[in-house]
Amino acid sequence: MIAFKNLKDILRITLDWERSLKDFYDVAEFALKTEEAKKAVRMLREALLEKLEILKGIKVESFGKSVWIRFALDYKIEDLIPKDRIRRGAEAREIFTHLVSYEEKLANIYSRIAETLVSPGQKELFESLARFKEEQIAEVRRLQESNKPET
Repeated sequence: MIAFKNLKDILRITLDWERSLKDFYDVAEFALKTEEAKKAVRMLREALLEKLEILKGIKVESFGKSVWIRFALDYKIEDLIPKDRIRRGAEAREIFTHLVSYEEKLANIYSRIAETLVSPGQKELFESLARFKEEQIAEVRRLQESNKPET
């Protein structure tokens, strides 16, 4: 279980999560076989990189007074984005399933964090992160559908 004490802690770990997810996208692109699927993952990774740049530039002070925040996750960090889950020969659908799972976990965490925050600015920040994750999930699901094997 991971417990946070303030917004700075939460933003630090959020950046770590998003970087791990970016690494997962890198591996996914390498593992995918079709150029269409690789292109899709590159597009998703680019959107994530844009969000990462925004997160890196966040000044905690600009979101109001950093009060003590009591928040704990139900699982460990390695449960969030497990390493070594993609094999070189993985099918696109399998990779997209993993991506949806990871993005859903992050969206859930960001929503739960937003619910615990009192400051409107801080709450809005994590609500926007949750919305971004929902957009990523919708895009991955669309890609998953378009990469269904022919029957």
